[in-house]
Amino acid sequence: MSIENFLLVLSTSITGTLVAIGGIITFIYAFRRKNRLIFLFSAMWLMYAVFWFIDAAAHYLYSIPLMALAIVPQLIGVPCIIIFIELSRKENINPIKISILMIIEALVFIVTFYVPDNWEIIPGYGIHNKGILRISQVIFLFYFMIFYVLWSFQTWRKAPADLKRLTSYLLFGSTIFSIVTGAMYAIGTFIRTFNAIGFFFNGIGAFITILVILKDPRIIYILPFKAYRILVVDTRASVALFKYDWAKAGEVEENIFTMMFQAIGNVLEDILKKGDVQEIQMDQAVLLINHNKENSTVSVLIASKSSKSLRYGLKRFNEEFDAHFRSNLEGSRKVSDFNEGFKIVEQVFDFVPSYKSEIIQSKTYLRSGENG
Repeated sequence: MSIENFLLVLSTSITGTLVAIGGIITFIYAFRRKNRLIFLFSAMWLMYAVFWFIDAAAHYLYSIPLMALAIVPQLIGVPCIIIFIELSRKENINPIKISILMIIEALVFIVTFYVPDNWEIIPGYGIHNKGILRISQVIFLFYFMIFYVLWSFQTWRKAPADLKRLTSYLLFGSTIFSIVTGAMYAIGTFIRTFNAIGFFFNGIGAFITILVILKDPRIIYILPFKAYRILVVDTRASVALFKYDWAKAGEVEENIFTMMFQAIGNVLEDILKKGDVQEIQMDQAVLLINHNKENSTVSVLIASKSSKSLRYGLKRFNEEFDAHFRSNLEGSRKVSDFNEGFKIVEQVFDFVPSYKSEIIQSKTYLRSGENG
């Protein structure tokens, strides 16, 4: 085995190992938390690990069929990460973006398996792809990596203060994984040594990204929504029993808001006769509503956008709040009796990023204005 071949096999093996470790860890996390987004995230890394191990074997054995086979797990893994990125931004997947990806993947597949003379065996090096196959793979790589680095950049830009440092690492890791690796692979078309260097960078960047998201999974929920406030309303007395803020949500007094909200709900129910209001849409926010008729309370969550994870969280919060404070709800219902509700919020909504610094700054500004 020559030095060049050894470096190529070593770089792909190390990258495969790093990505496999990350994929296994994220899969275990997703299974324990029943988190579908993380399942997609882990599927991408596991498929990429298979790709790198087959790639290493192909270089070691100088096998063109193995090298061609390696593209299959990559073609499976990339849609997983694109869908992950799309769903981390919103509830739906952009059909145009996925269609373009499918066209590029079809081109790569056809060229890989049906167009001859795009591979060469280089003694002392390994398998080297060339021609239209190399061009199609570079296009495929850059399309995927543009998605990845833009997602990490937007996540970093919108991150709250307590997640800014971690998202900086995310941006650093994804830049190495995407832009640096893509550039090295493109240069490797002409200077083969850059391929091995690019593979090392790819593994390091991937591992940094995985560790950052495992450190604080709230990172993947920065883009899809911004949760502002959750309220528990006593519908009999039109009083807010409990309030918790993740971000600045305006200065409307809770009980005034409660009476307005209940009045709107009653009017709609009386006029339309279609049951309870579940959601109220506004230009820049949405009110998610979960009713508990048994104890005459309503849980209201104010957020920038609706999402399945928030709706499910609100339902679970309502159930946990009812179970935890049942005796208080059956008694005098003093607001001070529900102060411990923040523990339920932090348990149920542990995935929601907090923008506490906005609230602190707002209160500081108001105090300074009053003193002035």
